[in-house]
Amino acid sequence: MSAVAALPAPVGLPARSGVTFGRVLASEWSKTWGLRSTRWTVAVMVLLTVGLSYLGGSDSLVGADGYGSLAYFVTSTLVVTQFPILLLGVLLGSGELSSRSAGPTFVAVPTRTPVVLAKALVTTAVAAVTATATLGLAAAAVLLTPLGPELSTALTAETVRMWLGTGAYLVAATVFCFGVGVLLRRSATAVVVAFVVFVVELAQVALPDALRPVAAFLPGHAGTLVTSSDSFVDLLRDIGELPVGPWGSVAVTAAWATLAVVGAAVSLRARDV
Repeated sequence: MSAVAALPAPVGLPARSGVTFGRVLASEWSKTWGLRSTRWTVAVMVLLTVGLSYLGGSDSLVGADGYGSLAYFVTSTLVVTQFPILLLGVLLGSGELSSRSAGPTFVAVPTRTPVVLAKALVTTAVAAVTATATLGLAAAAVLLTPLGPELSTALTAETVRMWLGTGAYLVAATVFCFGVGVLLRRSATAVVVAFVVFVVELAQVALPDALRPVAAFLPGHAGTLVTSSDSFVDLLRDIGELPVGPWGSVAVTAAWATLAVVGAAVSLRARDV
């Protein structure tokens, strides 16, 4: 008996048993980065933006006069190259539900809401890391081109808005797509719906005049506005086509993202998986 009592206490066991939010968060983080779709979409997002930025900076027909700043040159590209990260948001929301592999997760966490919140936080973190890497590497690539030294790298109110606003927009838009994925559950349907929402912004020139003010309150509007120059923003304000400013449009996207996540949490509690 004394020999048994002298044995050292087991190590490596958790001090607290049961499910905690920290463990749910760690589990979702591990699952997310364990998916090949996460690694591939992040890589495509970064490489596509860096590649287009480098090619644009290497084009002898592209001059600095049309851009002025490095921030404007890089962020304007993301209006087109944002779609891989939006796709990732949809897949992170719909993946387990679409494949019906979410059962064990919700058996372990029957209240379900902590899972949605953990997934949303992980999506936010992945999007933030991707946006930062994309902007930073694209800027570095442009500086290596003949055009790079001609572009201003000064931090002004305009360029700070472009750098930070674009990053914040990409994060909020990705979380919105995550919420859409959870709500619709089927990946293909969610991808179509999410992409239509953001493509409307790119195609708003073709929209009837009566619908353009409505488009300004869609999640994708911030992508165009935060990357626009101050002179263009002032022009929109002067002609009465600026219902919300650049930062206000980012807040609109963030509001859509919040509504989508709340809707996703309510939907998961009310429906079977």
